[in-house]
Amino acid sequence: MRHLSPFRIAAYLLSAIFLGHTGGGMLAQRSLGTASDGVVTAMKAVHFNFNGADATWYGFWFGFGLTISVYVLFSVIVAWQLDKVAPERWPSFSAIAWTFAASQLANAILSWRYFFLGPAVLSLLAAALIAVGAYQKGRRLRRLQHA
Repeated sequence: MRHLSPFRIAAYLLSAIFLGHTGGGMLAQRSLGTASDGVVTAMKAVHFNFNGADATWYGFWFGFGLTISVYVLFSVIVAWQLDKVAPERWPSFSAIAWTFAASQLANAILSWRYFFLGPAVLSLLAAALIAVGAYQKGRRLRRLQHA
């Protein structure tokens, strides 16, 4: 088994977010009480025309939730693949990695504000690990250039 790098650990954390969000949040919906159930029922029952399509707020919520799942799964793959980038090729990937770290930090802030502690902490840790991985890859490149 290869070493556990910051990018790989971030990929594992993002996998936990994917599984929790998709399996626990989107697909295994459970009752959160009478008032909440009433809101969900209304979201499913009220239909409206949106750009020529029959839509519900529940459909929007569910569709956007699954869209987020797709992007989190994509993030798992990106984190894993960034680990494989050779130091001499790092300049082509550096901006992607740093933007990825920033987007995970933004996810942590949004999760803290609108959701709960679990995804906020996992996203913050993923952001930090991606930043550490990007820093390490850049440092290895600088060492190669000065050798």
